[in-house]
Amino acid sequence: MHHPTSATGRDAIPPLPLRRLPWLLCTAIILLESAFWIAQVESGTWKILLAALEMGLLGGLLWNGWRIRRWVYQTSTARHCAVADLTVAGLTVCLLGDAVNRNVPARFYSYDDVVQHSYLADSVWFFFPGYALLLAAVWLATRGRVHPLWRVVPMVLAAAGGLFAFFQVLLPGTAAYIAWLTGAYSILIALMLPCALWIGLAFGRRGRWVALGAAMATVADGMIGQFWLYGSGHYPAIAYANFMVYFVSQALLQQLPLLAQNSYSRTARSV
Repeated sequence: MHHPTSATGRDAIPPLPLRRLPWLLCTAIILLESAFWIAQVESGTWKILLAALEMGLLGGLLWNGWRIRRWVYQTSTARHCAVADLTVAGLTVCLLGDAVNRNVPARFYSYDDVVQHSYLADSVWFFFPGYALLLAAVWLATRGRVHPLWRVVPMVLAAAGGLFAFFQVLLPGTAAYIAWLTGAYSILIALMLPCALWIGLAFGRRGRWVALGAAMATVADGMIGQFWLYGSGHYPAIAYANFMVYFVSQALLQQLPLLAQNSYSRTARSV
C-alpha cells in the first residue's frame, strides 16, 4: 500500500497535462453545445447522442480528477490527500446527477402540473451530497488560512441569500417534494460563493481560477432555477448555456487539490 510523502522542489511540480486536459475538454464541450444549440436539437436520436457525448466528456474530466488525486498521493501530505479524496468523490457523485439531468427518458410533469422539468429536482439527490463534499474539500484546503469570522459571516449571508432567491422563483402549486428538495439545495449551492471567497483569501492570486469555478457553480444552478426549473420559454437554450457554465466550473474546481498542494502555494497565508 502506498503511503503519501511530502515533496518539494521540481519533483513536486504538477505535470502540465493535469492542468491542460480540462481546458481542452472545456473547449470541446463549448463547441459541442454551441453546435447542437444552433441546430436546435431538443429531442429524439440526436438528443440521446448529445447526452452520450456530454457524459463522455464529463467522464474524461473525472478521469483527470482521478489522475490529480494519484499525483497528490505520490507527492504530498495526508491533509492534501484528503482534499483530493473529497474533490474526486464530490465530482463523482455530481456525475450521477448529470445523468439524471440528461433526461433521456423524456420525463415531464412527474410530480405536478406546474413544473415541467421536474426531473431536475430528482438530480438534487446526487448534487446535494456532491457539492457538500466539494464544500468540505474547500473547507479543509483553506483550514488555518482564513479567520473564523470570514468563515461564519459569509456562510450565514449566502445561506440567507440562497433561501431568499429560492422563494423569489418558487411557483405557486409546486409539489412539496420539488419545493423541499430544491429549497434545501438552494441554500447549499449558495455556500459555494463563500468557498470562492475562502480560496481567494487563502491562496491569493494563485487561487483565482479555482475560486472562479466555485462561484460559477452557484451561477450555473441559479440559471437552472431562474430559467429552467421554475422558468418557462427558455428551454432548450438554457440547457445548453447552463451545461457550458457547469462544465467549466467542474473543470476549475477539480484543480483544488493542486492548489492546496505544497508545491502550488508554499507561502502560508492567514486572513
